[in-house]
Amino acid sequence: MLSNHSELPSFPPFENWKGISKYFPVQNDSVWLNYCGTTPVSTYATQMMNLYFQEYARFGIFAPSFAEPVIKSAIRGYIAEILNSDPSEIGIVHNTSEGINLYSHSIQIPQGKRILVLENEYPSNVYPWEHWKEKGVGLEFIAVGNTPDEFLTGLKTELEKGDVAILSLSPVHWCTGVAFDMEAVSKLCETNHTKLVIDGSQAVGHIPLDFGKIKVAFCAFAAWKWLLGPLGLGVVYLSKEESNGFKLIFKGQASVVNDSSYFPYRDEWKPAADQFEQSTINFNDWIYFYASLKMLSTLGFSRVRERIYEVAGMFKNALHDLGFTLESDAFPNVKTGILAITGHKDPSKFQPELIQSFLKQRKIITAVRLGRLRMAPHIAIEEEHVTRVKDALKEYLNQT
Repeated sequence: MLSNHSELPSFPPFENWKGISKYFPVQNDSVWLNYCGTTPVSTYATQMMNLYFQEYARFGIFAPSFAEPVIKSAIRGYIAEILNSDPSEIGIVHNTSEGINLYSHSIQIPQGKRILVLENEYPSNVYPWEHWKEKGVGLEFIAVGNTPDEFLTGLKTELEKGDVAILSLSPVHWCTGVAFDMEAVSKLCETNHTKLVIDGSQAVGHIPLDFGKIKVAFCAFAAWKWLLGPLGLGVVYLSKEESNGFKLIFKGQASVVNDSSYFPYRDEWKPAADQFEQSTINFNDWIYFYASLKMLSTLGFSRVRERIYEVAGMFKNALHDLGFTLESDAFPNVKTGILAITGHKDPSKFQPELIQSFLKQRKIITAVRLGRLRMAPHIAIEEEHVTRVKDALKEYLNQT
């Protein structure tokens, strides 16, 4: 019975990207430009999940095409490829907050040291560190600066004070889209004996992150942004060096080796990255994520990143044609897929909330962050969507 495998669906390579939006039903009558926020499901993922549900209905947990160890190995393999890391360094959690909290509560930091995070950082990379303030460890913010180089100058000044134990950084700012030079950041941290922790939610799948070149102790990120995965699933990376002697603050049913044998109770813990999976997981989400990663792998992870920049460039040109200014105008040589609109040549016309509402009425989904109108396209956006957004903004400008 268990040899009755289904044929897993394949995904076309889309050599010129034409027609790929058909795999994203949200684009049928709308333009989704919040891919750095949440990402709608693709038909490829729903097809894979439907196949899994059919097998699960027949075979239960013995669904032959979707054995848990195989799916887990595939997910870890894809992420390891993206990060240039070892699959054993990858664990699966529910979200970034959970991952950083588990790490933050499991490590030791001497009194008198400091933790640095980015100003206006997303709360998932702030709240998990706050408990250290009660333990004699400082939690401070570092300025983003107007350009990536300005940020590096400020960071160098702070790290050279010699008391920063951890820099917990998002390589891409979620509001402005500014992307930092992580190799330079890593070298500064290593020189000043500071551990580098990464909130990768806005970076993984969006900008290159090579953990073979960047010395990172720990990283956590959401699956549902640039990796097109499901809400409520996240990933952690724990370096081999950091894994030495690491023991998670919590112990769950799945924390120990041979966890499927319940007796006798065990004291031998799983390898460090595996410890983050405390007990029974939401395997439905794993299938969804597996499908999204398989799709992106078929297209090519680096090729997907370049397509994101290409589409963002189309929007950038269209917005400039209409008289808008962007955060990225200050760092034109830095690649980013997040477009933060900061103004217009006629200041009276730049009212972010009003523009967002106007676009939403026309089924164009954007976000407002820190007084900026934010757009974040992905591979589901094609040229006709750019034209549609430009036409809608023309209409707005003519009416105001």
